Amino acid sequence: MEEAQQVTPRSKRAAGRIGTAIVLAGALTALAGCAGGGGSAAGGPISMYTWVSSQSDRDQWQGFIDLGKKVDPKLDVTIDGPSFNDYWTKVKTRLSGSNPPCLLTTQAARAQELGGLLMPLDDLIKKYKLDTSAFDASMLKGMTVDGTIRAIPYDAEPIVLYYNADNFKKAGLALPSTTYTRDQFLADAKKLTTGTHKALAIEPGFFIPNAWAIADGAEAVKKGKLDLTNSDLVDQVQSYFDLVHKEGIAAAPNAADGSDVAQAAFTGGNTDMLIEGPWMYGTFASAAKFQMGVTIVPSTSGEAHGMTAGSGFGIAKNCKDPDGAFKAIQAMTDTSVLKAQAVKRGIVPSRADAQSAWAEGKTPEAAAAVTALLGNATAQLTTPTWNQVETLFTQYGVEGYRGDKSAKDVMNTIQNSVGQ
Repeated sequence: MEEAQQVTPRSKRAAGRIGTAIVLAGALTALAGCAGGGGSAAGGPISMYTWVSSQSDRDQWQGFIDLGKKVDPKLDVTIDGPSFNDYWTKVKTRLSGSNPPCLLTTQAARAQELGGLLMPLDDLIKKYKLDTSAFDASMLKGMTVDGTIRAIPYDAEPIVLYYNADNFKKAGLALPSTTYTRDQFLADAKKLTTGTHKALAIEPGFFIPNAWAIADGAEAVKKGKLDLTNSDLVDQVQSYFDLVHKEGIAAAPNAADGSDVAQAAFTGGNTDMLIEGPWMYGTFASAAKFQMGVTIVPSTSGEAHGMTAGSGFGIAKNCKDPDGAFKAIQAMTDTSVLKAQAVKRGIVPSRADAQSAWAEGKTPEAAAAVTALLGNATAQLTTPTWNQVETLFTQYGVEGYRGDKSAKDVMNTIQNSVGQ
């Protein structure tokens, strides 16, 4: 993903949430389809099926290939794929058709959903001596299904808190560092909230409340099962709802809103803070007419605990050239490639030795916050029914923010409706 339209982290959970989906013309699909792929003999071109919602998506994938060729001159990968929203259903059909692709992309948040399509990579990792300890541990866990690694991550994006440093200073507030307690956050937000001006912009959906909960150690999935009604998670969701109807530091989002509504409120100076992904840094910095700060998502203790989101490359179970596909993955996730993509596309690399590249052009405070969050990170783990969770939370969460329903009611309703 490049900033607002990167193909990485957060699950672009509805059209327009991160950027406008512009479906690529059929010429690209035809070109990739003619180039061979998973069904071709070993040593032939490797076809990668992925999401291609826009020219930006296509350019990023091509960037991985072009940079990978500098690592392995024999790298030969073609690109084919639908829009992001269509990818998760069409990939299943694509693999059952003629000339199926070998390489697939997945998000850590969707790895469970695609688990039946992705080949376990552990034997190939051992065969080609890929040092998995060089990759972010939380993302590798997110890419693990039934105890086996199904994809190699290329990014690891911890959710952060953006803030208007100018308004903090005008209010006489100390700028947050790599520690930020919930109590201090609330005190700051209440001082910044005046009349109709609210300190925090809130996006619909469960993605950000989940990051808030993980910051305090609560999770929505346990042993691969949906666990929305555990008391720790319910308490965390309630504390997030309370920011609106009890603390009054934020306005309730509308269920029909996209993420862009809250984002525009922040960059336009109508709110002072927003919780979002680091992939938005460049977009926000360009749009904001103020000095922008970045800190951790507040926790009770004030210590950093990041929720990471990210994507990676996997191999289809029916790939006829898994060795060639794995060599392609190795080349496209090489340190040099991830460093270059961090500078050009704004991704936070999954390799620790490449993460300093993201800091280029960012403030030292932003780099320090991301480093702190990655030092204690948990991937957003999901289940195959996660789309329903997001949809229902978007619908019923509005009532929670307004105080019409408790978090316990909302989470019970979703758990009972979705189950497994």
